[in-house]
Amino acid sequence: MGTAERRRMIMRALCKRGHETIANLAVEFGVSERTIRRDIETLSLSEPVYTQQGRYGGGIYVMNGHRIDQQYMSSVQTQVIEKVIQLAHEKQQCALQDEEIRILQNIVQTFAYPHTEI
Repeated sequence: MGTAERRRMIMRALCKRGHETIANLAVEFGVSERTIRRDIETLSLSEPVYTQQGRYGGGIYVMNGHRIDQQYMSSVQTQVIEKVIQLAHEKQQCALQDEEIRILQNIVQTFAYPHTEI
């Protein structure tokens, strides 16, 4: 297993468990604690992971709710969705501008689960 694969596996483990100790990860991945520290240092540059010192509760943590490869909507996308929800709630006709329609189409293309037609 290479460095990049090990780091992906560390993130998967942290996302599943919420937190873990450096010692446990070192044993699990068959590397030194120093290697895990370097991996966490590198991961923390692009992932929401952090370390906490302490005999009890110390270790490596991932922010609550973080999932690997999760995509988030932009603020503009969120605003368009909220507008549609508000119009539907008020039972008003949904009249959207061309740009808002384009944004909704982009949301569907980005977030729709890929499926095949039978």
